[in-house]
Amino acid sequence: MSATGSILTPGPAAPDRRLLVSVFGPQEAREAVAGGARIIDSEDPRSALGTIKPRRIMDIADAVLAARRRLPVQLSTNIGEDQLLHRRAENGRAVAKPAYEQIGKAAQAALGVAFSMGTEVNPGNIVKVGLDGMRADEVAEVLGEIVGTLRRSGELRHTRVMSVLFAQDLDLWDARKALPQVRRALVGLREYYPCDAGTAGAFDLAEYADALTGEDGEPMFADGCPGEALLKACGALPVDASGTLVAVNEPFPHSRYGLTAARRTDRAAIRSMVEASAAAGADAIMIDTSILLKVARIGLISTTGSPELVDLDRHDLDRHGLARVGILSLEEIRYFTELCHSHGLEANLAGSVQSHQAQQIWRLVPEIDQLSARGGVVALTRHPGGASGRATRHERIVRRALVGGLLPPEQGGYLVLPSGAADSAELREDVETLLKRHPELTAHLADPYGRLTPLGRV
Repeated sequence: MSATGSILTPGPAAPDRRLLVSVFGPQEAREAVAGGARIIDSEDPRSALGTIKPRRIMDIADAVLAARRRLPVQLSTNIGEDQLLHRRAENGRAVAKPAYEQIGKAAQAALGVAFSMGTEVNPGNIVKVGLDGMRADEVAEVLGEIVGTLRRSGELRHTRVMSVLFAQDLDLWDARKALPQVRRALVGLREYYPCDAGTAGAFDLAEYADALTGEDGEPMFADGCPGEALLKACGALPVDASGTLVAVNEPFPHSRYGLTAARRTDRAAIRSMVEASAAAGADAIMIDTSILLKVARIGLISTTGSPELVDLDRHDLDRHGLARVGILSLEEIRYFTELCHSHGLEANLAGSVQSHQAQQIWRLVPEIDQLSARGGVVALTRHPGGASGRATRHERIVRRALVGGLLPPEQGGYLVLPSGAADSAELREDVETLLKRHPELTAHLADPYGRLTPLGRV
């Protein structure tokens, strides 16, 4: 009898590891499916978990249903990053609404997106629930109501619930938040608030107004610095603002919500997140990074500090020379995965995941269930007439060739080198080390439009 099994004694099943790709429309959905993604996530790319219109979710579901799929595919949609509701007081401060209303609104939203996804693509589609800035007991209460509601929702009762919590490293954030390119990106995403001259990190919004865009994606102030009146007229400042000084929004510190006393996501924070999700009856948990950290090039996975990982992050530079950095170490990722499985949860890693990270994590943490991506699988657009798209989050679109760079090995994943990597002896040495450790891995260079060129052994 074969050691790998027979009809009577089957061998172990193949792993069911899945890549989630976030898309903003039907064409991106088709590209993601063609590239091998197993979970097609509807999301507005202007934030970490951008809320998307129900009819666009339906359009994406129709595109996936019509696409040719090699393996089963699920849909997923989020209900936003923060389930806490607020009303605005006369002095401009936010006041929390009652917990009953917060929880009810979250459950209503979950039903809405589950209905929009339907059940034709897969009866077990996924609702993602962002839970940033909440205590563990609030997480469990909100999630529990969503889980209980969906379990009683007729044909939607098989919908799976994934909690999404956000990793942070406040020291890394503090070191990068005042960089001009980070401020500019956050202004474009409206991630700032009016302040006075005494506020730490205050800057003049008018100096970054060229980053502001309208609903059509076009710059509102391409030339010159607008005055206070114009910034108010276009909605970039509230009408009662005094001056044009603003500061960037800040992450919700874990310590404020009892997750850990540390300034970064550590094992204590991970345990709090996982245990609250399990107590609520969730099916899976994703650890992501907020949009604030994403634009500062702070991702979830750190490739530094472990002899098992080749540190290609240090070669992944933006046009200003800022290198990518990560938060969780390899050992912390292993801890997260093992803890999830001990509680019956699937483990998902997100947060600016890149090809060189994915191809190592799939191999070094084979128990991981899912990785999630958007930034690592998008490229500039090029229209048939020859015009190139802008490098905004909406204008960078999913490319099937780049999706392949994040697939697990058993589904044909390959290495796509960091798009910002400058050729150097150190880069060539690191790539050679990675290819020697994993000789089955093939490497490719990507151009700004997502077209790949095979890279021979360096």
